[in-house]
Parts: sequence; C-alpha cells; structure tokens
Amino acid sequence: MSTSETQPNPLSDTQPGKTKPGAKGFWIALLVLAAALLLGGFGGYGMGINDRVSAQSAQKDAILSEQFALAQQDVEAGRYAVANQRLNYILEQNSSYPGAAELLTKVLVQQAITPTAVPTATPTITPTADLREQETIFGEAQQQVANKDWSAALGSLDSLRKADPAYKVVQVDGMYYTALRNRGIDQIMGIGAYTSTNLEGGIYDLTVAERFAPLDGYAAGVREGASQFLTAASFFGIDWVQSLQYFGEVNRLYPNLRDASGMTASQYYYQSLLNYGDILAAEGQGKSLSDRCQALDYWGSAQSIAGLDETYGAKFNRLYNQCYPPTATPDPALLITPEVPTPEPTASGG
Repeated sequence: MSTSETQPNPLSDTQPGKTKPGAKGFWIALLVLAAALLLGGFGGYGMGINDRVSAQSAQKDAILSEQFALAQQDVEAGRYAVANQRLNYILEQNSSYPGAAELLTKVLVQQAITPTAVPTATPTITPTADLREQETIFGEAQQQVANKDWSAALGSLDSLRKADPAYKVVQVDGMYYTALRNRGIDQIMGIGAYTSTNLEGGIYDLTVAERFAPLDGYAAGVREGASQFLTAASFFGIDWVQSLQYFGEVNRLYPNLRDASGMTASQYYYQSLLNYGDILAAEGQGKSLSDRCQALDYWGSAQSIAGLDETYGAKFNRLYNQCYPPTATPDPALLITPEVPTPEPTASGG
C-alpha cells in the first residue's frame, strides 16, 4: 500500500474546505447590486410621494384661489351669506389665506347692517302704521330746536325714539347732535338758559354729541378749554406751579371761562401769579437775592392783568428797592465849588 493511500486526505468531503477566491467576489458584487437596487427603489418611492404631495398642494391652492375669487364676486353682488360660507371654508383650510379674514370681516359687517329678507309663503296685507303720535312728537322737537330749548328738545327726541326707534333715524340723529352740541356749549360758557356754568355737564353733552357726528372746531375747543380748566382748578391752592401752568394756557385761549363760583380763568391765573411770586420772594432756604428778585416778574405779570392791591404794591416796592437800590445823590451843601482865578490885566505899550 502506498503512502498516499494510508494518509488522510486533507481535502476530504468530511472536512471543511477553503472557498475559492472567484466565488467570494461574486457574492460581494451580488450584495452591492441588491443594495443599490433597494436604495434606488426607496428613492424613487420618496420622489413619487413628494410629487404627489406637491400636486395635491397645488390643487388645494387652486381651489382656494377659485373660492376666494368667487367670494369677492358674491360680495360685489350682495350675496353676503354665500360669501360667508366660501370664506369660512377657505379659512378652515388655510387660516392665514391672504385677504380672507379681512373680507370675512367686511361681510359680517354688511350682514349686520343689511336686513335679511324673510320670504312669506302667502302674501299678506299689512295695515298702514299709525304714525300720528310720532309725527306729533317729531314736530314738537323741531319747534323746540328752532326755539333753542335744547333740554326740552332732547326730552322729546327721547320719547320719540322710545316710541319708534326706526322713525326718521337720520333726521332724529341730526337733531340729537344739534341739541347736545349747543346745550354743551351753553353749559360751559354759561349762556342761553344757563346763568351759571356747568363744566362737567357741558363736557358730557359734547362727548355724547360726538357719537352722532364729529364735533366742529369751536365745540371741540370749548370742550378742551373746560377740561383744562377743571385740571387747573384741581391744582389751585395745592401746587402753584401746576396751577400757574394750566391756568396760563386757559387764560390765553378762554380768559372769561369761569366755574360755578363765578371766578374766571383770568382771575385764577392772577391769583396763581401772586402766590407763586410769594414763594419766590420768601427768604431763607439758601435763596440768594437774585433768586428772590424773580418774584418781581410774576407780580408784574399779575399787575398787567388787574393791578396790585395795597399789600402787594408794598411787597413789590420793597423787593424792588432791594433788587435795584437807588444810586446815592450827593448833598449840594457838601459840594466845594473851586475858585476860578481872575486873570490880571496886561499893560499895553504905546
């Protein structure tokens, strides 16, 4: 028996053998190809989804755009209920759709002021309303406005509006404005039916009148003057600086405006000038004479309005002499008159 037959074969079928180099490369290439195909499939699937989403989004935008255009046409034609439905649909799909919220607001306003027609199945004959009571009250209010009896006119207008809120709305609103505007001015200025002023009441009337129509320049100015007067009065006797500032402005525009006490803005300003001058003229607290001399300016301004009484006249003169002391005048008896020598006559030769 040969040696080769008695030795175990290292490549026997029962022993694990080594893979050939060519087979290993084949399997690697096959795996790479499978992975590439798999990734390509996923990529194509993702691109397909993106394209479908983009198409859906474009279709949705087109639908919303069409609905918005139709809503605009509905608004122009007065079909507010239909426009309301379209716009609500748009905002449900896209709450920030450009212009939709603003147009819906406009539609809601129009729906609020536009009466909705209620169809009736069978025509009915409505009896003519008896407007004699309203006409009577309206005529009385017209006459009261013509007579400048503002309070009576307002009472009649209140009764008319309570009896029939829809009766001649525009004309009644205009009469309300006229009566409130003029009564407000009369109360502030203390004229017409008002012998004394009522600044707060006048301001209130003008403010209510403004709900019916904008105030004219004069009425608005009178209301502003009354408001400033009340503000200035709140500082009078408490803070002379603020009182002086506010009453100075009221005095410039409405010097004769007065409160229920009868004092005018000019009189309040005058008193504020005097009292603030007293504060400046007071000695102490480290004040220098130049600081105290400023009181003369305020007392002088008061003097230009109504003059100074005896007390303030003395205060003014005393401080004035301290601030501007008179120059001393020399006593003529103490003056020495120099003697002027008389020139001697000169001899003239012959």
